[in-house]
Amino acid sequence: MCLGIPVQVLEVHETYAICAGRNGRENINTMLVAEVMVGQWLLVALGVAREVITTEQAGQINSALDGLQALAEGGAINMDQYFVDLVGREPQLPDFLSKDHR
Repeated sequence: MCLGIPVQVLEVHETYAICAGRNGRENINTMLVAEVMVGQWLLVALGVAREVITTEQAGQINSALDGLQALAEGGAINMDQYFVDLVGREPQLPDFLSKDHR
């Protein structure tokens, strides 16, 4: 399984950006996304930017990753604290999987 990790762009170069995130500073290949700018957030998997994301999305993903890490470390945690965007709503299926789409 591959997880997307949010990183923030610090420097932009021709085919890569120097970014900072959960794993410190790293060079990220940006050839799969449109032009990136300093300050933007990228969703990265295996050292390659997959998508430009908002600051809010980066915060939600980092919070969820914090929750998964806390679970992996064996602590008793309040999952609502880490998945605030899911509290009080039913999970949504993508349109192509919903019965209304068929």
